[in-house]
Order: sequence, then C-alpha cells, then structure tokens
Amino acid sequence: MLIHPWLVPEDPTSFLALKKALSSLERVSPCYLSINEKFELKQVVDPNKKELLGLRLKLYPLVINEGFKPEVIASLLATAKARRKTAQILTDKVLTEDYLGLNVDFEGPFGEYRQEYTEFITILAELLHENNREISVDVIAQTTKPSPENSWGYPFQYRELGKVVDYLIIMGYDYASLFSPPGPVAPNEWLVAVKQYALSQVASPKIILSLPFYGRHWTTAPDGKHSIGRGVTYNQAMEISQEWSKKPTLHESGCLHLDIKQPDGSRDQIFFEDKNTLLEKIKIAEGLAGIAFWRLGQEDERIWDYL
Repeated sequence: MLIHPWLVPEDPTSFLALKKALSSLERVSPCYLSINEKFELKQVVDPNKKELLGLRLKLYPLVINEGFKPEVIASLLATAKARRKTAQILTDKVLTEDYLGLNVDFEGPFGEYRQEYTEFITILAELLHENNREISVDVIAQTTKPSPENSWGYPFQYRELGKVVDYLIIMGYDYASLFSPPGPVAPNEWLVAVKQYALSQVASPKIILSLPFYGRHWTTAPDGKHSIGRGVTYNQAMEISQEWSKKPTLHESGCLHLDIKQPDGSRDQIFFEDKNTLLEKIKIAEGLAGIAFWRLGQEDERIWDYL
C-alpha cells in the first residue's frame, strides 16, 4: 500500500517525524509551493532541504492556490490561455527542480470554475506525463455527488479528474471542522461512505484515502456557544489528558475522546487519533492504491511500527 505523507518545512517537528518514519516511507510531499493571481510561483524556505534530498525519498511537492482564495483561482483558470499558462509554470518548476511529480491542492469556494478546473488538471497532467512525471490531486471528501451549495466540494469532478491523474487523494478529515460543533474529525462510518462513493466514480488503483494525524479541541460555554475547533497533535492531546487527570475513551465514531466539565460550567472536548484508531481507519482503505497522512509531526509515532 502506497503511503503519502505531507511534510511542513516551517515546523521542525515535521522533519524530525519524517526521519523517525523513514523506514516506512518511499515518498513524501513537502508543502513547498503556492501560486498567486499574478501567476507568481512562490516556494517556502526549507532549512532541511539538503538533508531531505540526501534521504533519497521520492519528492512530490504540494502546490496551493495562495491562501485558498477563489479570486486566485479566477485569475489562474478563467480563460484557456490562463489555464495553459498556469499548467506550464507548474510543469516547468517540476522539471527545473527535477521532482518526480506534483501534488495539486487547489481549494476554496470556486465551484463556478468547476469545469475550468478539470480542464486545467487535464492540461497539467498531459504536460507532466509527457515528461514522465506524476500528478496527484487533493479533493474534498464526498459521500454523494456535490451540489453547487457545497461550495468547497463542488469544484471537484471525481470521475473526470480520475481519468487524467495518477492519484486522486481524498481528504478524509474535517467532518467536524474549524467552525463546526464539537465532533470527530474523521468518523469511521463516514470514511466508509466516502470510500464507497469514490469507488463509484474512480477506479480503485487511482484512489488514495488521506487520514488525519491531528485532532480538534473545542470549549463549549455554559450558554452552549462553542469555540472554534482548534487543531491539536496527538502529543498535545495526551499532555492535556495528564493535566486534566482524565483518560481518553474510545468514541463511538472510532476516534479517541477527552471530555471534561470545568469548574466554571464550561465543557472541553478533544477528538483525536492514536495508533490504534488510525490502524482501524487504515483498514477502511484496504483495496485502494494507498493512504495519505496530514501531516508529519502531529502523529502518535507508534503508528510507524505497523506500517
């Protein structure tokens, strides 16, 4: 099973996690690139790039539309000329840096450019494949065909994208998200439904199911208003568990759950994953091309003993 983790170069724990996981990995996707509405391709500074290259992993850098802004998408994709230009800029970068491929993570509420996005990916895939390079595309998880009202999911035409890319990477997380009420980030039953819908659209050898290494922490006030679901790593969740003298329990959704009432009447809840809950989620991905993880440095590192 292919394993595709993302590396965040700005976070030193991410590279340390990569080195700990090295025996389990053949590839990694460094979060290097962003492109803006002026067609300017920017790359973050990676203080560990020289050492990373020495690890001899296959590198497939991630590229985003800057800030996940829909106005950036409008500039990059609105016309045939713009789509071709964007695809050529990205291909040139891959070839200049001699990467083995590219991981495209264009996101945001740009459903009005749904067809244009598919056309852009088709052009980009042709250019990369002509040069024996690989393309993977990250897509919002769906359980049914998205409607225009699903603003972040509507841009992605699974079936059409699946025809031209090497891998469709389905982001199997944020079921409960930054602004939602408290809940699991990736409930198992939902992941099963996500997988089933994907298989109705795309051949299994092209599907990668991405799983979360992170969890989320909500505080609910006595009046019922909840905070944002701030992200937490496995280690942070366990440190809070010790601080509260409260052991996490297995939630019915398949993740771990910390739940405590505070003296002021508020309630703190954390939903997160450890190696056992992740192993159950990995079983859901059986029969697919592989799994991905967002992201290195957030995990229960014991997971690598099983991969």
